[in-house]
Amino acid sequence: MSSHIRVSSITLTLLLPMLLVLLSSPISMQVQAADSCAGDTSPIRWNETAQRTALVPHYNGNWWNSWLEEDGRDDGRRGNGNNNGDNNDDMAEEPQTPSDVVVGPEEPWMYESWMLPRLEPLEENHYTTMLIGNDSVGALRVNLSADYRTTVCVRLQDTNLNAVEGDVYLFTTEEYESYTQSYNTAHETSDFRFDEIEESLSNIPPEWRSLNFLGWKSYRDSHEYERTSEVNFALNLDGPEIYSSLFSGTDWQDFYIVIDTWDNVHDNDAVAPNSIIAADVTIITTERSFILPPFTVSLVFLVTFLGTLAIPFILNAKYMKAGLIAEMPQNIVPSLDTPAEYPQPHPPVVPPQKEVVSLPEPARIEPSGYQSVSEGLDGQVRVESELP
Repeated sequence: MSSHIRVSSITLTLLLPMLLVLLSSPISMQVQAADSCAGDTSPIRWNETAQRTALVPHYNGNWWNSWLEEDGRDDGRRGNGNNNGDNNDDMAEEPQTPSDVVVGPEEPWMYESWMLPRLEPLEENHYTTMLIGNDSVGALRVNLSADYRTTVCVRLQDTNLNAVEGDVYLFTTEEYESYTQSYNTAHETSDFRFDEIEESLSNIPPEWRSLNFLGWKSYRDSHEYERTSEVNFALNLDGPEIYSSLFSGTDWQDFYIVIDTWDNVHDNDAVAPNSIIAADVTIITTERSFILPPFTVSLVFLVTFLGTLAIPFILNAKYMKAGLIAEMPQNIVPSLDTPAEYPQPHPPVVPPQKEVVSLPEPARIEPSGYQSVSEGLDGQVRVESELP
């Protein structure tokens, strides 16, 4: 494998988790939801497929407030129509009369009813317009189905068809109860400012929000769309939403699509618009053909995590094997770990054998005489020969 292919494969492996995160980001989900906001709708069958509820500043559902009102000790301090709580002291000094209470377009059955009828799974497309008074809350209670993908489109405007900013939230039943308690606490007069403590704890980091027993949060801690006039979002459920508690057991959870027009405890929410808001809500349901089991999410993250951990070991193993597979060059000094490799010597050249030719023996010559050599007294050499 070439070095370019190896580097490219490693780069793609490292970028794969980032690509998965980008594909599942809220931006892409919102664009996809915007394309799914059109379709044929049917009228809502109230208290069968959806229920309309509301929270208003001039009514507090707590039983002790009703007891104070009957006992004459409430002094008309409920329902200031201002939720910021800045003029609570002035209200305590100047009790309001019932004529001072600003009543919005909500009808009493929206905020006085304690009945929560069992709703059918939401499998139809619906459209409705909710009128929400100033400093109030309008909500749609629905029973979302895990077999359908639900797209919610909300558009806010005033009675003159001008765009108005507000807050849109998605709650489960348990989360909506906490939100309701926060609304009621902010709109009642008390010497103990519980709402100030809640506001100071409302924007803690996400990793600590599960330990905040005083505040509230939206579904999955992500479906909160604040200071906006139009929002589209989609939701896929892995299964029925069930809340399990150690004390109360298992509770079925419905969903609340909430339009908020009061200045709640969040820092980045919209303030009260001082006008009546008309919220156009469109709900589009699409049947899901293939539903992955919930454990696939954990499995994908586990495989990605283990794959990321294995990359350094794989690279190290390839690096350690790279020197053993490659051929050693010829003219190099061998190391102590690698034995020297010498070239094979060429076989010796054997010269061709010469043919041996035998020579005849020379003829023997018999001597015919002999010679004698002698040195005389005078130093001269004398040769004498004798013949036979």
